Amino acid sequence: MADSTITLVVPERGEVRVGATASATSVFVGPDVVASATGWFLKPEGLCRGEVCVPVRDGALVDETGDLDVERFAAALGLPVVLDIEEGVLSFGETADVRADVIATGIAPDFELPTLDGTPFRFSSIGRKKKVLVAWASW
Repeated sequence: MADSTITLVVPERGEVRVGATASATSVFVGPDVVASATGWFLKPEGLCRGEVCVPVRDGALVDETGDLDVERFAAALGLPVVLDIEEGVLSFGETADVRADVIATGIAPDFELPTLDGTPFRFSSIGRKKKVLVAWASW
C-alpha cells in the first residue's frame, strides 16, 4: 500500500483533499478524517451522525492500522460510491432515500454544466417547462 492524497467528493460538503493509503483496489483513510469530511463518526455502537447510528462490525471497516476502508464505509451507509485510484478521486453519492424523495417530487434537481463553447448553463434557467435531457459520453 502507498501513501497518497485523494479527493473525497461528499454531496453535502463538496470536495475535501485528504491523506490516504491506497492499494490497487482500496483506499483507507483515518476515521477522524472521514468524520470531518462526512460527519459520520466510528463509535462502539457503529457509524454515527447526530442521533442516528448504523451498526457495523469494526473489523469489516478498518485495517490493521485503524484506518477505514472508504468503500466499505459507503456500503455500510448505503451510499453509492465511485473510486478512481489512478486519478485520486473518491465520490460519494446521495443515499437512496434522498434520491427517492427527489424523484417523488417529479422535478429534476438543479445542476450546472458547460455548453459546447464552455459557457456555464444551469438547468433551472429554462424555468418550469417540460424538458428532455439527452446525455452522451464517448466511453
